[in-house]
Amino acid sequence: MNVPDPQASRLDTVLGAVLYLMTAYHRTRCPRIAACVAAHLACIAAHPHATPTIREVCSGMHEEWRGAAGTAPRRNVH
Repeated sequence: MNVPDPQASRLDTVLGAVLYLMTAYHRTRCPRIAACVAAHLACIAAHPHATPTIREVCSGMHEEWRGAAGTAPRRNVH
């Protein structure tokens, strides 16, 4: 019997959840949903079963979504 890897299925769950949240944000523009997207992307970026490409992309997207949530650190612009 082939037993699925529980960590791999967890990654699938987090990926599915972040796609759902992105769609919900598109409908509502709610900053709380954007914060949830950022948190899920950070989780994927750190997940050991995510490919290096997925981890890198999610890491970069995390900062963008923190900005949409209003939780990104502000940069000094002069």
